[in-house]
Amino acid sequence: MIVLVGLNHTTAPLTIRERLYVRHATQGRLLHALCALPGVDEAVVLSTCNRTEVYAVASDLTALVNALADWAGIGHDALLAHLYLSQGTEVARHLFRVAAGLDSLVVGETQILGQVADALAMAAEYQAAGRHLSPLFQHAVAAGKRARAETSISDGTFSIGGIAVELARSLFTDLAGRSVLVLGAGKMSELSAKHLAAHGAAPIYVANRTPDHARAMAENLGAAIIAFTELTAKLGEVDIVLSSTGAPHIVLPSETVERAMRERPDRPLFLIDIAVPRDIDPAVADIPNVHLYNIDDLDAVAERCCRMRQDEMPGVEVIVSEEVERWRQRQAGLDAAPVICALRDAFEATRQAELARMAGTLATLSPEQRAAVDLLTTSLVNKLLHTPTVHLKALLSRERQALPLVCELFNLSVAADEEDDA
Repeated sequence: MIVLVGLNHTTAPLTIRERLYVRHATQGRLLHALCALPGVDEAVVLSTCNRTEVYAVASDLTALVNALADWAGIGHDALLAHLYLSQGTEVARHLFRVAAGLDSLVVGETQILGQVADALAMAAEYQAAGRHLSPLFQHAVAAGKRARAETSISDGTFSIGGIAVELARSLFTDLAGRSVLVLGAGKMSELSAKHLAAHGAAPIYVANRTPDHARAMAENLGAAIIAFTELTAKLGEVDIVLSSTGAPHIVLPSETVERAMRERPDRPLFLIDIAVPRDIDPAVADIPNVHLYNIDDLDAVAERCCRMRQDEMPGVEVIVSEEVERWRQRQAGLDAAPVICALRDAFEATRQAELARMAGTLATLSPEQRAAVDLLTTSLVNKLLHTPTVHLKALLSRERQALPLVCELFNLSVAADEEDDA
């Protein structure tokens, strides 16, 4: 069966999410570990700053929960308190809502759609997604695109970057001439910097441990590049710091910020840490005249954005429900296909056996007459199977557990992997 084990910004605080966050470089290792678990046939990992979710074709949820607890170094029960678990159609509904932007911190944000597609691409690269999860994720991406094409759920400029601007403006009424330091070359920090620049913030500096990435971002922003060794000096000059490095550890310790603030005790420093795990030591918030925000602090501003898009949400929910039903019917057809093939094979075998039994009598017929008999018996089998085939697909769309009964009723032998619940 298709199952989901996950947590997000509504079920777990940042302290838990950052421990379960799966970096791109380690995602393949987790996929390999998940698919090696007994009873797990497929897996896709979707991990962003606001969620980590494992979609799988598995017979047991417990093994997946234990694997995630081990990965995060968190006790099973402690992690379980923050998880949501689902299976079957509800997994599809959740994923389609995610892709449509309904489950995001900023409702309707578009970045999640690419992240869903990237999660599938990574799973495909490691041969972890197969005949059940690949079409599910492809359908989710299509549903997300349809939601944005047919509604205004993503209209406006609301995004993590836009929220960063709102927070900065709460401290600096006018952003014109406010200098910005970007740590890391993450997409969100670049987008946030672009939003600040659009409101007049300048100059902009970029610091990243990978020179090529720093150059690419600097060109996109019209920014200057500085070395990480220059951080303390530059912190003494800039007004705003955006950080999203993707590092697994703190990159800006409180001691560094404290030293920088000795050079500028009367000038406020605004820092926004949109990395998971966090880049900036939380103790920085205790330094006088330093204002630190992390991804969870964006909630209040995000809520205002959500209210402005609320009118679009019912329409998106309708689209999600329609797409879930389409997926369910398509899945029922996939589930029924092996049984229908086996049923047709059984009827065909019976037809051939009867023709063989009547071979002596049929031998007296002309080739044209034997061809007519073959056509007649084939047509009869097709007509006899038409109604059962149609009703079998409809039945399985409502009640998956009917499949073994059908196999027993017609004495059909269907391979175990073909009968697995999806």
